[in-house]
Amino acid sequence: MSQKPVVEYLEGGEFCLAWALDSPEGAGKNFEALTQTGKTIRLSPSRILTMESFEDPNEKLGRLAALNELAQKRETLAQNTILEEIWQVLEGEGPEFEYDLLASLAYGIEPGPLELSAIRRAIQADQNDQAYFAFGPQKATRHSPEEMAKKRLILERKKNHQEFVSQTGEWLKLSLAKKMAYEPEASDKALALLSDLAVKEDQAQDPRTAKELLRAAGLPDTPLGALEALVAVGHFHVHENLELRRLNLGRPFTEPELAEAQRIIANYQSPADRLDLTATNVITIDAEGAKEFDDGVSLSPGPDGLIRLGVHIADVASVIRPKTLLDEAARSRAASIYLPDAKYSMIPEEVTESLLSLKLGQIRPAFSLLVDLDPYGEPKNFVFKPSLIKVARQMSFDEADDLLGNDQELLKLREVGQTLLNRRLEFGGQSLNLPQLRVSLNPEGQIDLELTNWDTPARLMIGEMMVLANHLAAEALSRASLACPYRYQEKARSRPFENREPRSKREELAFGLAARRQVGRSGVGLTPSPHWGLGLTSYAQFTSPIRRYADLLVARQLRSLSDPTLPPYTRAEMTEMAFEADETHRAIKRAQNDRIRYFLTLALANQIGSEFTGLIFERQENRARVCVTDFMLEMDMYKLPHEAKLGRDVRVKLTQADPRAQILKFEYVSLA
Repeated sequence: MSQKPVVEYLEGGEFCLAWALDSPEGAGKNFEALTQTGKTIRLSPSRILTMESFEDPNEKLGRLAALNELAQKRETLAQNTILEEIWQVLEGEGPEFEYDLLASLAYGIEPGPLELSAIRRAIQADQNDQAYFAFGPQKATRHSPEEMAKKRLILERKKNHQEFVSQTGEWLKLSLAKKMAYEPEASDKALALLSDLAVKEDQAQDPRTAKELLRAAGLPDTPLGALEALVAVGHFHVHENLELRRLNLGRPFTEPELAEAQRIIANYQSPADRLDLTATNVITIDAEGAKEFDDGVSLSPGPDGLIRLGVHIADVASVIRPKTLLDEAARSRAASIYLPDAKYSMIPEEVTESLLSLKLGQIRPAFSLLVDLDPYGEPKNFVFKPSLIKVARQMSFDEADDLLGNDQELLKLREVGQTLLNRRLEFGGQSLNLPQLRVSLNPEGQIDLELTNWDTPARLMIGEMMVLANHLAAEALSRASLACPYRYQEKARSRPFENREPRSKREELAFGLAARRQVGRSGVGLTPSPHWGLGLTSYAQFTSPIRRYADLLVARQLRSLSDPTLPPYTRAEMTEMAFEADETHRAIKRAQNDRIRYFLTLALANQIGSEFTGLIFERQENRARVCVTDFMLEMDMYKLPHEAKLGRDVRVKLTQADPRAQILKFEYVSLA
């Protein structure tokens, strides 16, 4: 039986043995070899670590058995090698050592291939243990005590990390299976990592570890996988609002903030110089179920046959003073947030539903606009005054609409509101009070979908009076040269159907939808600019200081005109605060729309394949803009037939509904 060399080499950091099937001699000449896995490869002589000749069995199975036996022998010797003694002996002898020396010290004999292989294997395995030496194919480097301590610390951290991933992964896996699971000590850390990934997605601080946890639990290593894990362990609600978490909004008020709210209620004293309007017949009209009544209106005879309109706003500016704890809380929130499943107030409800709520029969501090209007709705003179009012009538929009036929006071208010609207329209303004989808959760957790019409008489008249009050607020501050966040809107890009009368309610809706798509860019600036959508030369919002911080800023500027204890904001102060509030408010509006879309998609998820009616309100050759009017949901559709013209109804089919991915897709079916 002839002999053949067995060579040892490294492959991917692993020690491998192979039979040399032809001569490995000769520089640069590759040779053929049979590996332990039964593969025939070509090796370079430069890769050989050890070489030893053995009797060749001359058949494959025998060769593989011999290789495995030899590998086991070398591995056994390596495992019994004590590196600490060698490390101690070499103290002060330098950093690098040949394997011949190390093997002779370890085994006390002149080393051969067996011993050289064993010492290499022992040192390489030690990289993840005591770290006496750093492994290299030809030489080993002795670690100093300081290097060993550092290396061991790293190894300990790695070991702890692996245990953390393993234990947490098992906890998550059992929780997903709804089995009893022991919560590991490091669960808080795991929850923080997963929350960060679910909320911040690509911006998470340590997405790598979070993804390791998810893979260990058998979940997709994605933000949605993290959400699933967090829901499984009860850390997140199944309908967790991730967008509010991203915005760091929706926070509960702190104990000190709530304590300040109670102090304000207990200690508030109204200034003596308020205009007493408690005998004025003030009416509030709000949405059904409202608890915060922050605006009221009144009508009375004015001088020279004019009509005196009163718009009375809860006087938040006199109650929430600048730079107090509640003011800072309101500033950081920017606006109240109204969602289908929750409400987050800008100011604690303890204040807004008591002292700042214009409740029936209660004397309340208000900030009142008194404006004298001619028969055409033109303001002849106006004044803003801190006041005391007592609401005489309180009703919902639906109740007001029901009473309009026989109630002379409401009929007069409606007449004034219509006159104000007509005046705006004459100056180029628009009235786009399109239906809006109202999404809510009932006490049983079911999703209710309802369209709210904003063009009812009661809503229109109150809306017009608030628009007038906001316009006159802008005028007053402009005349006084006080800084103000004026709201502007540029001219519409086009005025579709400007000279065409709608032939039906559906076509009227299509015209309104198309017009809304063409409105000009809007924004906030510190210079009075036209608001073309409203048909006004200037506009600022102050009528909702309970709900919007920018309105509170404007209210404070107005109050400063008559209250020396409330100095006006400078232009620099207003720039910082107003633009900050506007940016946050825009983010809140997007979050509110996303939440409505989420619950709508969730409600429709079990209606895949159902058909609905869509209204075409834009039409181009290959594209149509369609509104599914049951939900006021707009989308693009392509390749509709030529007969699907502007203003036509079409049947569309729901094909996909994924709430978390915000996917809601319909496809064209036929003409309606």
